[in-house]
Amino acid sequence: MGYTDAFGLLPLRQKIADFYLKKYKASIKIENIVITTGSSGAFLLAFTGCFDAGDTVAIASSGYPCYRNILQALGCNLASLEINSEFKLTAKELKQAIESRKKEEKPPLKGLILSSPSNPTGAMLTPEELKDLCQLCDEEGIHFLSDEIYHGISYGMPEATAITFSSNAFVINSFSKYYSMSGWRLGWMVIPDHMIDPINTLQQNMFINAPTISQTAALKCWESETIAELEQHVQKYQKSRTIILDYLKQIPEFSQDDAGKKDGKNHVAPPDGGFYVYVDLGEENVATGHGSVAMCEALLEECHVAFTPGTDFESLPEMGDRRFRISYAGGVETATEGLKQFVDFWPKWLERVKKVQQQQEEQ
Repeated sequence: MGYTDAFGLLPLRQKIADFYLKKYKASIKIENIVITTGSSGAFLLAFTGCFDAGDTVAIASSGYPCYRNILQALGCNLASLEINSEFKLTAKELKQAIESRKKEEKPPLKGLILSSPSNPTGAMLTPEELKDLCQLCDEEGIHFLSDEIYHGISYGMPEATAITFSSNAFVINSFSKYYSMSGWRLGWMVIPDHMIDPINTLQQNMFINAPTISQTAALKCWESETIAELEQHVQKYQKSRTIILDYLKQIPEFSQDDAGKKDGKNHVAPPDGGFYVYVDLGEENVATGHGSVAMCEALLEECHVAFTPGTDFESLPEMGDRRFRISYAGGVETATEGLKQFVDFWPKWLERVKKVQQQQEEQ
């Protein structure tokens, strides 16, 4: 089995074009589709194609850590934009950052990388919010990189692609999430016309082509039997999601009203898509040395349940030690047992936190 075209197998790219037309009513030329070595390969191609060392790229304050790490490795500067109360970064937050940077005479933003559904929060942009972001980026000359790798795994919110709203947007997707091909290291990009030659050059020099055997296997992804099985996966995710949310409602500190808030604050991000629930402990439920990192360590050691502290996802260390992510990709039984253990563990942990808080107040 030999090399393919640098942009990938033509039949696979045609299937992706057909997929966009069927699902999003978006017409895409196969010349604009690049098969990549996972979404990670797509990030590297997009970042090196769009940015120079010293450029400033915007990211959400809660987001996928590899954006930050790859961009910094390439010599880019980061502008972390705080997410709103719904755990989203919208055109409103981006506009505020643009205006603030102009007033402070800081270098303009050259790019924005954003995922919807988000890892770690699970929050999704509405089609209107995505449209507004695309329009603002076009107006300001900002490269918008739309990470859509969790598309297909959503729970009632409509999915929209940036391609629908802008011919300048980069769209990044993957076969690892909805298509359950994580170990095959395969993804794709849809790129603007003016970036075809630069990305082609970069692909040939960095990767030559995505793995041929993986591309060949992916040709089966849109067959009816495959889709039927993948939709069963999504149903299992949704069941696990419901179980986790129901268990979290049993914890007074996280229990929320119909508007999704506790004491006017969101403690649980809206899990619109993906397979994560992201929780904010709240300032009142942490103490020195007793934040989400220590809590996750204790939960793992004492109950053999693994949650992920927010330290890798958050731009601000103090927020990283307040938040944690629950993954429900492991199955319904795992989600049930894990959350049952957590509900039992939480009062004991909170008692430790309150004891430390009391000691600090007495000092």
